[in-house]
Amino acid sequence: MLRSLWSAVSGLTTHQMEMDVIGNNISNVNTSAFKSETTGFKDILYQTMRSAGAPGNNRAATNSSQIGLGARVGSIYTNITTQGSAITTNNPFDLMITGDSFFVVSAAAGAANQDTFFTRDGSFLIDSNGYLVTQDGLYVNFLEGTGVGGEVPLISDATKSIAGTATSEAVFKGNIDRYDNGLTDGKTISLEVFGADGNVYNLKFNLTDAGDNDDTTYLLSLQQIMDKDGNTIRGNSDKLLLKYGAADGELEGIIPYTTMYYGDNEETLDESGKVTETQFSVNGTIGVHSEYGHNVVGKDGKTYTLIFSTDYSEEENADYDFSLTGVIKPDGERVDFDESVALDFDGLTGQLVTVNDTAESSYTFKFDKYDKKDDRNLDIGPVVVDFSELKEAVVTGNTYKYDFTGDASVLGSITVDFAYTHNYAGQNSGHVSSINALKGNINGENKGYANGEMSGISISNDGSIIASYTSGRTVTLAQIAVAQFTNAMGLDKVGTNLYKASANSGDPMYYDITTIDGTISSGVLEGSNVDLAKEFTDMITTQRGFQANSKVITTSDEILQILKGLKP
Repeated sequence: MLRSLWSAVSGLTTHQMEMDVIGNNISNVNTSAFKSETTGFKDILYQTMRSAGAPGNNRAATNSSQIGLGARVGSIYTNITTQGSAITTNNPFDLMITGDSFFVVSAAAGAANQDTFFTRDGSFLIDSNGYLVTQDGLYVNFLEGTGVGGEVPLISDATKSIAGTATSEAVFKGNIDRYDNGLTDGKTISLEVFGADGNVYNLKFNLTDAGDNDDTTYLLSLQQIMDKDGNTIRGNSDKLLLKYGAADGELEGIIPYTTMYYGDNEETLDESGKVTETQFSVNGTIGVHSEYGHNVVGKDGKTYTLIFSTDYSEEENADYDFSLTGVIKPDGERVDFDESVALDFDGLTGQLVTVNDTAESSYTFKFDKYDKKDDRNLDIGPVVVDFSELKEAVVTGNTYKYDFTGDASVLGSITVDFAYTHNYAGQNSGHVSSINALKGNINGENKGYANGEMSGISISNDGSIIASYTSGRTVTLAQIAVAQFTNAMGLDKVGTNLYKASANSGDPMYYDITTIDGTISSGVLEGSNVDLAKEFTDMITTQRGFQANSKVITTSDEILQILKGLKP
């Protein structure tokens, strides 16, 4: 009878432990990413009353006779592979793993406990120092090569803002109507680009008919570069000959100038100034005549016309001396410079520059204040004239690279694609050209970016932390690491929704979650996987089991009472 009592006591103990597990499951029914547990029972020992016997000597075989001595808890295993339901929170730092992986978290460097922990609970936040941490202050680990690393600040001085990048490509699109009479005076085309400093610059081009009775050839001049404040800045002044169809033979180029600067601070000239006959031709003839010039606005606000002259030569590859010979004042009076003075420019008093039409591709002429014959000074300050060779482009499929110099060097180089321009005669357009310029290539790439301030952080399905900036740019700051185990049910629980590797779990294996068929969802938490229906059913069976074992004890006690009452 004592055996039945002890067996029943062990039954009470095991069912009591099962009830403890059920109670823990139910208490965590709303705990984020909680994994329910299941209790397994085992029998204990058996007392053998008779061992099994083999057949023989006209006797059949006999089975052993054993009496069990009760039950014990064989295992309490975690249903760790069962996914909990998704709970929407709309908090971008609440994350849920789909799959069998775990987030990796650890204490700060130098902390007493340097263990690495694992969790399914993705209720994270950004702390005051810009780190992604758990609710208990553990740092979320990110991928670092083939391993992991913690303490990566997502919001810091280095990430709060991002420097802009220069536009490196542009595309001209549209139709240049071959019968557009407006191209005689020119059509202005604006191109807005970003410089390396992240600021916006506006490039103004002028498209004109080449004037050679060829309705398939046009001259495209980069005339002005303006900064974000509307100020004109210095740069090169390339001109392109847009030629539709293949070029037949070498083009006799010209050396034009389109930009002139004046003043002690090299301020730009007034745009209203007119320029005529402003070119040297490559074949050796004079291109700038003394009766023509360039209108400029002096420091006194009045308009002056600068008169230039060059040497004359019929030879190719000749050198030309270029000089400023006179000025027409606002009242119409022409003031000529003394020839000897004009030929003695040097240092701060001016410079006489030799133009070679084949050896160089860019020319700069600098003049300081000049003495007139009547020894009075003309208040226009130093003058700088920028020259550049004419370039030729066969438009179809062709590109041209603008390499900016001077104050415009912040723009770097911009490759312009003309493959998307056409040269048709419009049917219903009234012969008006419709062409514009866009930064970036035809696919919208290499447009450049302005300087930007961080405007938000989001987390993608692969765990990448993506910062968004006011410039429209996005940058991946880090990627959340996940870990898997050979036997995840072998992990030890340490509380606060954390697990720790054990001798039976295997070592953690770190992954980019996209390589193991998993995802990370933002704005969602994984709920508990506790099944209340199952728990209530288990609670009923546990109660009945406990009652049955208690009945064994009372029954055994009654039998003992009967035995005690027996008399001889």
